[in-house]
Amino acid sequence: MFRSAIAPISSMIILIMGNAFFITYTSIRLNLEGHSVKLIGYVTSAYFAGLLVGSLKSSKLIERVGHIRAYAAFAAILSILPMIQANLQLAWTWIVIRFLVGFFIAGLFINIESWLLGISAQDNKGKIFAIYMTSYYASQGIAQFFLNISNPTSIMPFVVIMILSALSIIPVCITKISAPIIKEPSYLNISKLIKITPLGVIACAFAGFISGPVYGLFPVYAEKLGLSIPQISQVIGITIFSGLIFQFPLGQLSDHIDRRKVIIFISFALLVIAFLNVLNSVYSFLPILLLFATFGGFSFTIYPLSLSHASDVIEQKDLVSATAGLVLIYSIGAIIGPIIASYSINFFGGKGLFIYLSTMALLLVIYSLYQVIKKSPIPKDKKVQYTNIPSTTLICSKLDSKSKKE
Repeated sequence: MFRSAIAPISSMIILIMGNAFFITYTSIRLNLEGHSVKLIGYVTSAYFAGLLVGSLKSSKLIERVGHIRAYAAFAAILSILPMIQANLQLAWTWIVIRFLVGFFIAGLFINIESWLLGISAQDNKGKIFAIYMTSYYASQGIAQFFLNISNPTSIMPFVVIMILSALSIIPVCITKISAPIIKEPSYLNISKLIKITPLGVIACAFAGFISGPVYGLFPVYAEKLGLSIPQISQVIGITIFSGLIFQFPLGQLSDHIDRRKVIIFISFALLVIAFLNVLNSVYSFLPILLLFATFGGFSFTIYPLSLSHASDVIEQKDLVSATAGLVLIYSIGAIIGPIIASYSINFFGGKGLFIYLSTMALLLVIYSLYQVIKKSPIPKDKKVQYTNIPSTTLICSKLDSKSKKE
């Protein structure tokens, strides 16, 4: 079973290294060319908008032609887009290209995750997806160091991204393992979802409000503080690695106490760290590294915690559509967040990024406290075990627990 997962996970590792590098590099390149922070915010949001649309539309192609052909098609197009972007310097073309990148990346994510679900058995889904997400975060972190390969204003970074996208096709195309067929999910009405799990929905939205600017605007902020390109690659890389490290202890904690209280703790920690960044006047490398790493580590746990909290109260028959709705809410937040944050930077200066982030953290603290006061906690025996894996796997964990009881 684990040998069967080698091909899709190997393709994902190569793909994510290229895509994560593309996200960071795009922000840095636009900033070096003197474009406004507003434009960088729009370009970042365009990627998440593409991710949103792609998550709704791309599964039809996978169902029609199969996982391997669909993956090859998506990755081939993705390898062309960086070279188009390298030769088109008009701002609006970058927005369009980043939207297209998000669209096809969504298709590749659905492809790989549904493939892994199809080959997994009930007793090893968690292990396989733990490997998947560990590889995902590690690939994102490693990719940041590609910034040191060449001059960021040259064409070489685009070539690296193109090569990695093309190379990711090889593992899935040469495997002997047959890929599974997925079923298109249904969608639960958002208003009904809010009634069932208000904090799950709101926390997912705030995860997007916070994570979107972290991915898109942290590199710009670090560059404006005077860090060199190698230092920026180290800061962003360690920030993402922190997201991996923080997942497990906070997730395990949420299995033993009220998840809402863990969300409050994380939100308050983000508020304090963001406020320290606002007050910080020591722009040396080490303080910036520590502040960024701790903020990123906490911020990347909000989304899986909100999914886990929602899965505790959603009925099994609604779980597929509910998780699809939560992914939609997160994507909308990730689209809006960078735009608002870019306006905050324009108004307040560089500190505006963390003024925005501290405001988002404060609002999440307030709303989470309201929910704790308003409703009693979920009994421990009815909680789904926390996982830092994609939302689709929360479905499997709940189905598995139901089948074991029966």
